[in-house]
Amino acid sequence: MCLWGNNDFAWLIGERNHGSTTFTNLTGDKNDEMDSWANRSATYDGCMAGDANGGGDKQGMARASNDNNVSPLNSDEVSSFRTRNGC
Repeated sequence: MCLWGNNDFAWLIGERNHGSTTFTNLTGDKNDEMDSWANRSATYDGCMAGDANGGGDKQGMARASNDNNVSPLNSDEVSSFRTRNGC
């Protein structure tokens, strides 16, 4: 699963193999910058969280799906993500 800081999958800010239940934090200039994402797993749903360590508002990443331009309401607010168990 991958997260990008710009629309259309530009500027990779996070990537992780599917299957992890632990949230990974985005740090530095990558924090709160997500504008597009992709989940290439055929098995696992992912979850992005607005705060570190899985806190705050959640956005799901359904298996075998992507979004090249998230809603302005969800743009630039992801601080952590996991690659299993959805939200």
